[in-house]
Amino acid sequence: MLFLFVALSINVAIVETITCFNCESDFQGALRCQQPCEGSQCVVWKWNSRSELAIKQGCLQGVDKQWTAKVGCRTNHLGASLCVCDDGPLCNRVERAEQTARPLPQIRLPAVECQSKVISTGFVGPRREKICTSNYCHVTKTETFADEEDGTSEVLSVSNCGDLPEFDFDVRLKNSIGFPGLYSNGCYRIQVEKRSAMVDCVCSKNKCNEVIPEIETGHVRCYMGKDFRNTSQVDSHEFCDGDFCLIQDAHGRVSKGCISLNERNSWSHLKSGHRRILGVEQWLCQAHLCNFDTERAMKSVRSMRAGKTSSGDKISYGLVLIIMFFGLHW
Repeated sequence: MLFLFVALSINVAIVETITCFNCESDFQGALRCQQPCEGSQCVVWKWNSRSELAIKQGCLQGVDKQWTAKVGCRTNHLGASLCVCDDGPLCNRVERAEQTARPLPQIRLPAVECQSKVISTGFVGPRREKICTSNYCHVTKTETFADEEDGTSEVLSVSNCGDLPEFDFDVRLKNSIGFPGLYSNGCYRIQVEKRSAMVDCVCSKNKCNEVIPEIETGHVRCYMGKDFRNTSQVDSHEFCDGDFCLIQDAHGRVSKGCISLNERNSWSHLKSGHRRILGVEQWLCQAHLCNFDTERAMKSVRSMRAGKTSSGDKISYGLVLIIMFFGLHW
């Protein structure tokens, strides 16, 4: 008789963390540091602000590492630089881009032509349109809803070459709409208040920002509101629908709302879970009203992941039984 021993492996996601410098230059250019932070990656980010060199060092956690936050240094067309590292504690030293002992890979950003224009429902007069060059094309659409229930809204669309100059990278650590961690080559509709919603798109092909893709609102119901005192506060009368529910704590300013997305042209996708992006914390979940507080959000995430794991385990268990059956009757 042949005895066949089968080992059933269960995939468990283990996230390794490292300690990173947590510093930022003040308005006089002096670098001010706090206690080191922990994340899966460290970053050091430099740009020119009012003729002064601005520096920010910190942590990333929960941001896509395979495609977006690749380890290495990149410099955009306006001279701002960003290095991402994970090769040891406090790897994000200010001089990391110039360090020759442990050089980081150099990541080349795309070069594209973009449409620059402003379109508004209330705008009267000739439109000023031009072509500009950048690493990424950018477009935002702000919808402001009227008080009446007739469904009308004011729309302002702004297309240009990238976001603010220091934000123009493949890793979107910050952006002009205040919700970091959105991915390049994707469009996102974000709503945190009843009277307005914003669409934010970044793309990397020539003139890809001429038309804003339509984003279908998701079907998950979420709590909505901003300027909450803490992550447990909710407005029980304000709701929105999206693909994800969101809680964001941006240095004590807490917002809740929903994100709908169009990532068909993207290399990576938003995922449920907790994210930390240079001190801004986010919780994303995909169950009705899961953004009541952070505990409910993470409970929803764990439940969703457990369901996927359980489904995979059933298949693995069935294969084990089949293998054992044939092994015993070999």
